[in-house]
Amino acid sequence: MTKKTIYVSGLLNFETILNVDSFPINYFPIDYPFFGITSSVSGTAYNISRAMTTLGDKILLSSHVGDDLVGRTIISEAKKNKIDTSNIKLSLESTPNTVVLVDAYKNAQTYCDLKNVQDIESSFAREEVNIAASDLVVLCNSNFNRPLLKKAKELGKKIATDVHIIGEVDDPFNKDFMEHSDIVFLSERGLRGKVYEDFLVDLYNTYHNEIIVLGEGRVGAMILDAKKRVVYHIDAITIRDIVNTVGSRDALFSAFLHFYLKGKDSLEALKLAEIFTSYKIGESGSAVGFLKEKEVLNLAKNIDFAVYKIREF
Repeated sequence: MTKKTIYVSGLLNFETILNVDSFPINYFPIDYPFFGITSSVSGTAYNISRAMTTLGDKILLSSHVGDDLVGRTIISEAKKNKIDTSNIKLSLESTPNTVVLVDAYKNAQTYCDLKNVQDIESSFAREEVNIAASDLVVLCNSNFNRPLLKKAKELGKKIATDVHIIGEVDDPFNKDFMEHSDIVFLSERGLRGKVYEDFLVDLYNTYHNEIIVLGEGRVGAMILDAKKRVVYHIDAITIRDIVNTVGSRDALFSAFLHFYLKGKDSLEALKLAEIFTSYKIGESGSAVGFLKEKEVLNLAKNIDFAVYKIREF
Protein backbone atom coordinates (compact mmCIF):
# COMPACT_ATOMS: atom_id res chain seq x y z
CA MET A 1 0.00 0.00 0.00
CA THR A 2 1.36 3.44 -0.95
CA LYS A 3 2.16 6.18 1.56
CA LYS A 4 -0.63 8.73 1.99
CA THR A 5 -0.27 12.46 2.65
CA ILE A 6 -2.36 13.72 5.57
CA TYR A 7 -2.96 17.36 6.40
CA VAL A 8 -3.47 17.71 10.17
CA SER A 9 -4.52 20.96 11.82
CA GLY A 10 -5.32 21.20 15.51
CA LEU A 11 -4.12 21.88 19.02
CA LEU A 12 -0.53 21.53 20.21
CA ASN A 13 0.21 21.67 23.92
CA PHE A 14 2.56 20.50 26.65
CA GLU A 15 1.11 17.79 28.87
CA THR A 16 1.89 16.72 32.43
CA ILE A 17 0.37 13.50 33.77
CA LEU A 18 0.17 13.01 37.53
CA ASN A 19 -0.76 9.65 39.06
CA VAL A 20 -3.04 9.99 42.09
CA ASP A 21 -4.51 7.39 44.41
CA SER A 22 -8.19 8.24 43.97
CA PHE A 23 -10.80 10.92 43.36
CA PRO A 24 -11.69 13.18 45.07
CA ILE A 25 -8.27 14.33 46.20
CA ASN A 26 -8.00 15.41 49.83
CA TYR A 27 -5.78 18.36 50.61
CA PHE A 28 -2.22 17.81 51.79
CA PRO A 29 0.70 20.22 51.46
CA ILE A 30 3.14 17.99 49.53
CA ASP A 31 3.53 14.49 48.11
CA TYR A 32 6.44 12.64 46.47
CA PRO A 33 5.01 10.35 43.76
CA PHE A 34 8.33 8.93 42.56
CA PHE A 35 8.08 8.19 38.83
CA GLY A 36 4.44 9.20 39.10
CA ILE A 37 4.75 12.37 37.00
CA THR A 38 5.46 12.39 33.26
CA SER A 39 5.67 15.39 30.95
CA SER A 40 5.65 15.41 27.17
CA VAL A 41 4.49 17.20 24.03
CA SER A 42 0.85 16.50 23.25
CA GLY A 43 -2.33 18.03 21.84
CA THR A 44 -4.68 16.35 19.40
CA ALA A 45 -2.75 17.49 16.32
CA TYR A 46 0.56 16.25 17.72
CA ASN A 47 -0.88 12.94 18.92
CA ILE A 48 -2.44 12.29 15.52
CA SER A 49 0.72 13.35 13.68
CA ARG A 50 2.95 11.07 15.79
CA ALA A 51 0.57 8.13 15.44
CA MET A 52 0.11 8.43 11.69
CA THR A 53 3.82 9.07 11.09
CA THR A 54 4.59 5.85 12.98
CA LEU A 55 2.07 4.01 10.83
CA GLY A 56 3.84 5.26 7.72
CA ASP A 57 1.92 8.32 6.53
CA LYS A 58 3.38 11.66 5.46
CA ILE A 59 2.08 14.42 7.74
CA LEU A 60 1.57 18.09 6.88
CA LEU A 61 1.09 19.58 10.37
CA SER A 62 -0.46 22.98 10.95
CA SER A 63 -1.00 24.66 14.30
CA HIS A 64 -0.33 27.66 16.55
CA VAL A 65 1.96 28.00 19.57
CA GLY A 66 3.53 30.82 21.54
CA ASP A 67 7.06 32.14 21.10
CA ASP A 68 8.07 30.73 24.47
CA LEU A 69 9.92 27.81 26.06
CA VAL A 70 6.99 25.43 25.69
CA GLY A 71 6.36 26.41 22.08
CA ARG A 72 10.01 25.96 21.15
CA THR A 73 10.06 22.62 22.96
CA ILE A 74 7.07 21.42 20.93
CA ILE A 75 8.71 22.42 17.65
CA SER A 76 11.99 20.76 18.65
CA GLU A 77 10.25 17.53 19.65
CA ALA A 78 8.23 17.45 16.43
CA LYS A 79 11.39 17.85 14.36
CA LYS A 80 13.06 15.08 16.34
CA ASN A 81 10.17 12.79 15.38
CA LYS A 82 10.41 13.67 11.68
CA ILE A 83 7.31 15.86 11.58
CA ASP A 84 7.50 18.95 9.35
CA THR A 85 7.21 22.05 11.57
CA SER A 86 7.27 24.71 8.84
CA ASN A 87 3.55 25.44 9.26
CA ILE A 88 3.54 25.80 13.05
CA LYS A 89 2.93 29.50 13.64
CA LEU A 90 4.27 31.46 16.65
CA SER A 91 1.00 33.36 16.87
CA LEU A 92 -0.18 32.85 20.48
CA GLU A 93 0.49 34.93 23.58
CA SER A 94 1.68 31.68 25.19
CA THR A 95 1.47 27.96 24.41
CA PRO A 96 -1.43 25.83 25.68
CA ASN A 97 -0.68 23.59 28.65
CA THR A 98 -2.48 20.54 30.04
CA VAL A 99 -2.42 18.70 33.36
CA VAL A 100 -4.00 15.23 33.60
CA LEU A 101 -4.68 13.44 36.88
CA VAL A 102 -4.98 9.65 36.58
CA ASP A 103 -6.18 7.49 39.47
CA ALA A 104 -5.49 3.84 40.26
CA TYR A 105 -8.56 2.79 38.22
CA LYS A 106 -7.24 4.65 35.16
CA ASN A 107 -9.89 7.37 35.39
CA ALA A 108 -8.51 10.64 34.00
CA GLN A 109 -9.34 14.21 34.99
CA THR A 110 -7.95 16.80 32.57
CA TYR A 111 -7.23 20.51 33.00
CA CYS A 112 -6.53 22.15 29.64
CA ASP A 113 -5.38 25.78 29.57
CA LEU A 114 -5.90 26.84 25.97
CA LYS A 115 -4.43 30.34 26.47
CA ASN A 116 -5.73 32.50 23.58
CA VAL A 117 -5.84 29.77 20.93
CA GLN A 118 -9.63 30.00 20.58
CA ASP A 119 -9.37 33.67 19.61
CA ILE A 120 -7.36 33.25 16.41
CA GLU A 121 -8.04 31.95 12.90
CA SER A 122 -5.92 30.11 10.37
CA SER A 123 -5.54 31.69 6.95
CA PHE A 124 -6.69 29.53 4.06
CA ALA A 125 -4.32 31.42 1.75
CA ARG A 126 -1.41 30.10 3.81
CA GLU A 127 -2.86 26.60 4.20
CA GLU A 128 -4.13 26.05 0.65
CA VAL A 129 -0.99 24.52 -0.85
CA ASN A 130 -0.74 21.84 1.85
CA ILE A 131 -4.47 21.13 1.84
CA ALA A 132 -4.44 20.75 -1.94
CA ALA A 133 -1.49 18.34 -1.71
CA SER A 134 -3.18 16.03 0.79
CA ASP A 135 -5.11 12.77 0.42
CA LEU A 136 -7.05 13.50 3.62
CA VAL A 137 -7.68 16.70 5.59
CA VAL A 138 -7.90 16.25 9.36
CA LEU A 139 -9.42 19.35 10.95
CA CYS A 140 -9.60 19.04 14.73
CA ASN A 141 -12.42 21.00 16.36
CA SER A 142 -10.38 24.09 17.24
CA ASN A 143 -11.84 27.49 16.41
CA PHE A 144 -8.92 28.40 14.18
CA ASN A 145 -9.92 25.62 11.77
CA ARG A 146 -13.40 26.96 11.03
CA PRO A 147 -12.30 29.07 8.01
CA LEU A 148 -10.72 25.95 6.46
CA LEU A 149 -13.76 23.67 6.51
CA LYS A 150 -15.72 25.06 3.57
CA LYS A 151 -12.59 25.82 1.54
CA ALA A 152 -11.23 22.29 1.91
CA LYS A 153 -14.59 20.89 0.88
CA GLU A 154 -14.61 23.17 -2.19
CA LEU A 155 -11.26 21.63 -3.17
CA GLY A 156 -12.99 18.23 -3.14
CA LYS A 157 -11.02 16.95 -0.15
CA LYS A 158 -12.14 14.19 2.18
CA ILE A 159 -12.36 15.71 5.68
CA ALA A 160 -12.16 13.97 9.05
CA THR A 161 -12.81 15.41 12.50
CA ASP A 162 -13.23 14.31 16.11
CA VAL A 163 -15.85 16.33 17.98
CA HIS A 164 -15.06 14.57 21.27
CA ILE A 165 -17.94 15.05 23.72
CA ILE A 166 -21.32 16.19 22.40
CA GLY A 167 -24.79 15.60 23.77
CA GLU A 168 -26.99 16.90 20.97
CA VAL A 169 -27.09 16.38 17.21
CA ASP A 170 -27.08 20.13 16.63
CA ASP A 171 -24.29 20.87 19.12
CA PRO A 172 -23.59 24.56 18.39
CA PHE A 173 -19.81 24.45 18.84
CA ASN A 174 -19.30 21.40 16.61
CA LYS A 175 -22.12 21.78 14.10
CA ASP A 176 -20.03 23.16 11.23
CA PHE A 177 -17.32 20.52 11.80
CA MET A 178 -19.89 17.73 11.52
CA GLU A 179 -21.58 19.40 8.58
CA HIS A 180 -18.41 19.51 6.47
CA SER A 181 -16.75 16.23 7.49
CA ASP A 182 -16.92 12.89 5.72
CA ILE A 183 -15.59 11.01 8.76
CA VAL A 184 -16.72 11.98 12.26
CA PHE A 185 -15.53 10.54 15.59
CA LEU A 186 -17.14 11.23 18.95
CA SER A 187 -17.17 9.91 22.51
CA GLU A 188 -19.96 8.15 24.34
CA ARG A 189 -19.30 10.27 27.42
CA GLY A 190 -21.79 12.94 26.36
CA LEU A 191 -24.52 10.45 25.51
CA ARG A 192 -25.43 8.91 28.85
CA GLY A 193 -29.11 8.00 28.83
CA LYS A 194 -29.32 7.96 25.03
CA VAL A 195 -29.51 4.96 22.70
CA TYR A 196 -26.16 5.15 20.96
CA GLU A 197 -27.13 3.67 17.61
CA ASP A 198 -30.17 5.94 17.38
CA PHE A 199 -27.97 8.95 18.04
CA LEU A 200 -25.55 7.91 15.30
CA VAL A 201 -28.37 7.49 12.81
CA ASP A 202 -29.75 10.90 13.81
CA LEU A 203 -26.30 12.37 13.16
CA TYR A 204 -26.20 10.72 9.75
CA ASN A 205 -29.69 11.92 8.84
CA THR A 206 -28.64 15.45 9.76
CA TYR A 207 -25.14 15.66 8.25
CA HIS A 208 -24.90 12.68 5.83
CA ASN A 209 -21.39 11.70 6.89
CA GLU A 210 -19.74 8.73 5.19
CA ILE A 211 -18.48 7.20 8.45
CA ILE A 212 -19.34 7.92 12.10
CA VAL A 213 -17.41 6.21 14.89
CA LEU A 214 -18.44 6.29 18.53
CA GLY A 215 -15.65 5.52 21.00
CA GLU A 216 -17.05 3.53 23.92
CA GLY A 217 -13.86 3.41 25.98
CA ARG A 218 -13.25 0.10 27.71
CA VAL A 219 -16.42 -1.36 26.17
CA GLY A 220 -15.26 -1.02 22.57
CA ALA A 221 -16.53 1.09 19.69
CA MET A 222 -19.53 1.54 17.42
CA ILE A 223 -19.40 2.42 13.72
CA LEU A 224 -21.99 3.68 11.27
CA ASP A 225 -21.13 3.03 7.63
CA ALA A 226 -23.38 5.02 5.32
CA LYS A 227 -22.46 2.97 2.25
CA LYS A 228 -23.47 -0.29 3.94
CA ARG A 229 -26.41 1.38 5.74
CA VAL A 230 -25.51 -0.48 8.93
CA VAL A 231 -24.28 0.18 12.50
CA TYR A 232 -21.85 -2.28 14.10
CA HIS A 233 -20.41 -2.60 17.59
CA ILE A 234 -17.08 -4.30 18.31
CA ASP A 235 -15.90 -5.27 21.77
CA ALA A 236 -12.69 -3.87 23.20
CA ILE A 237 -9.63 -6.09 23.39
CA THR A 238 -6.62 -6.21 25.71
CA ILE A 239 -3.15 -6.40 24.16
CA ARG A 240 -1.14 -5.50 27.28
CA ASP A 241 -1.76 -4.13 30.76
CA ILE A 242 -3.25 -0.64 30.86
CA VAL A 243 -0.97 2.08 32.24
CA ASN A 244 -3.37 4.93 31.44
CA THR A 245 -5.87 5.74 28.73
CA VAL A 246 -4.80 9.33 28.07
CA GLY A 247 -4.61 9.80 24.29
CA SER A 248 -6.53 6.64 23.48
CA ARG A 249 -9.18 8.41 21.42
CA ASP A 250 -6.58 10.17 19.27
CA ALA A 251 -4.93 6.79 18.72
CA LEU A 252 -8.20 5.15 17.65
CA PHE A 253 -8.97 8.05 15.31
CA SER A 254 -5.49 8.06 13.77
CA ALA A 255 -5.25 4.34 13.14
CA PHE A 256 -8.75 4.13 11.69
CA LEU A 257 -7.98 6.95 9.25
CA HIS A 258 -4.70 5.33 8.25
CA PHE A 259 -6.15 1.93 7.43
CA TYR A 260 -9.45 3.18 5.97
CA LEU A 261 -7.68 5.62 3.66
CA LYS A 262 -5.46 2.82 2.42
CA GLY A 263 -8.43 0.79 1.28
CA LYS A 264 -9.42 -1.33 4.26
CA ASP A 265 -13.12 -2.03 4.79
CA SER A 266 -14.51 0.30 7.48
CA LEU A 267 -15.15 -2.49 9.99
CA GLU A 268 -11.71 -4.01 9.39
CA ALA A 269 -10.12 -0.57 9.79
CA LEU A 270 -11.87 -0.17 13.14
CA LYS A 271 -10.62 -3.57 14.33
CA LEU A 272 -7.05 -2.61 13.42
CA ALA A 273 -7.53 0.72 15.17
CA GLU A 274 -8.64 -1.10 18.32
CA ILE A 275 -5.44 -3.17 18.23
CA PHE A 276 -3.35 -0.03 17.77
CA THR A 277 -5.14 1.69 20.66
CA SER A 278 -5.07 -1.26 23.04
CA TYR A 279 -1.31 -1.50 22.64
CA LYS A 280 -0.83 2.26 22.98
CA ILE A 281 -2.50 2.54 26.40
CA GLY A 282 0.18 0.29 27.85
CA GLU A 283 2.37 3.42 28.14
CA SER A 284 1.97 6.77 29.90
CA GLY A 285 1.66 9.79 27.61
CA SER A 286 -0.69 10.84 24.83
CA ALA A 287 1.85 10.59 22.00
CA VAL A 288 3.77 7.41 22.88
CA GLY A 289 3.23 3.66 22.62
CA PHE A 290 2.46 3.53 18.91
CA LEU A 291 2.88 0.47 16.71
CA LYS A 292 4.01 0.44 13.09
CA GLU A 293 1.59 -0.73 10.41
CA LYS A 294 3.28 -4.10 9.99
CA GLU A 295 3.16 -4.73 13.74
CA VAL A 296 -0.58 -4.02 13.85
CA LEU A 297 -1.25 -6.33 10.91
CA ASN A 298 0.83 -9.11 12.48
CA LEU A 299 -1.08 -8.87 15.77
CA ALA A 300 -4.38 -8.91 13.90
CA LYS A 301 -3.65 -12.42 12.56
CA ASN A 302 -4.18 -13.88 16.03
CA ILE A 303 -7.06 -11.77 17.35
CA ASP A 304 -10.74 -12.60 17.02
CA PHE A 305 -13.14 -9.72 17.55
CA ALA A 306 -16.67 -9.94 18.89
CA VAL A 307 -18.71 -8.03 16.29
CA TYR A 308 -22.42 -7.25 16.51
CA LYS A 309 -24.68 -5.84 13.82
CA ILE A 310 -26.68 -3.37 15.89
CA ARG A 311 -28.96 -1.76 13.35
CA GLU A 312 -29.65 -1.31 9.65
CA PHE A 313 -31.02 2.04 8.49
